[in-house]
Amino acid sequence: MPRTPVIPAELRRGPFHIDDAERAGVSHHRLRGASYRRLYPRVWVHTGHVMTEACWWRAALLHAPDDAMFTGATGLQRLGLDLGPHLPIQMVVPRDLHRDVDDIVFHRTECLPDHEDRTVCPEAVFVEICRWFSLPEAVAAGDWLLAQEHMTIRSLHRFCERDDWRAGAWEARQVSRLLDARSRSIPESKTRVHFWAAGLPAPEVNAPVLVDGRAVALADWLWRLFRLAAEYEGGHHQSDRSQYLKDLDRYRIFRRIDLDYVQVTAEHSPTSAVLAVYRRLVANGYAGPPPNFGPGFQGLTEPVPLTLPRFGLGAPDPTGRYAPLFTAGPATVSPSEHAASRPVER
Repeated sequence: MPRTPVIPAELRRGPFHIDDAERAGVSHHRLRGASYRRLYPRVWVHTGHVMTEACWWRAALLHAPDDAMFTGATGLQRLGLDLGPHLPIQMVVPRDLHRDVDDIVFHRTECLPDHEDRTVCPEAVFVEICRWFSLPEAVAAGDWLLAQEHMTIRSLHRFCERDDWRAGAWEARQVSRLLDARSRSIPESKTRVHFWAAGLPAPEVNAPVLVDGRAVALADWLWRLFRLAAEYEGGHHQSDRSQYLKDLDRYRIFRRIDLDYVQVTAEHSPTSAVLAVYRRLVANGYAGPPPNFGPGFQGLTEPVPLTLPRFGLGAPDPTGRYAPLFTAGPATVSPSEHAASRPVER
């Protein structure tokens, strides 16, 4: 009977560097056996270990140089929001580095932003997100970063002004105009962007419904001028009995005070959600233009830098007057891509 291989305890805890294996008495020849598997160059794990997200981050750190930091979607996930792709893992280094590794991307910059716990600061995470995420996803991420107090609009603007050479800084400044810390979920944030992109009046977000000066309910979106509320109902609104009963109570209050409402569900397409709200707005006296489902709206699935130039005017305010949503950018590229005399990210 073949002898059961002895696995040192320190190698059972998760990913390890080949140097750790040597210190534990495990040779490179033994690593090539059935008890271990290779994750990245010089990074291995015991085959019996179940890899978690944190384990993959640990493995990436073991492979990466000491000055590499997490950024982008990976940085956002390390802060606590599960949004964006999990692979490849996003890292940034303050120099030229060429490593061709599956599932890890090393971005390069000449100057690292502030960082903590091997992750760039939240403002830098958001700037990177505004390079690659769609506008609805970027707004959802920004809303969450504000709500969790990882950053403020002021701290974001300071970062973008100080590091205006950084790719994504100009875009982040523009997207910041859409952020609202009162949003309570990712779908709420994304749906709000669709309302705005179609040109609907801007709603109040998670606004108190008042009767005689007293708050009797909270509406996900409220067009107070037109006595219309809209509610987003995800799957938990049906599966969670207590949430379901709360919803019934809230709608009962809406009907009692003659507040019209629209229920938006995950089954609604962005277009159908916008149309449902628009029809009720019109029924309640809104005389503004119909929704615009043109190139700007259709391009909301593309990265932010491709979407912004399509918006010359933004959503009208609740009185129906149009107001600029984004400041005018350059004809072809953003200021963050000019600055020949400043550090350039590639």
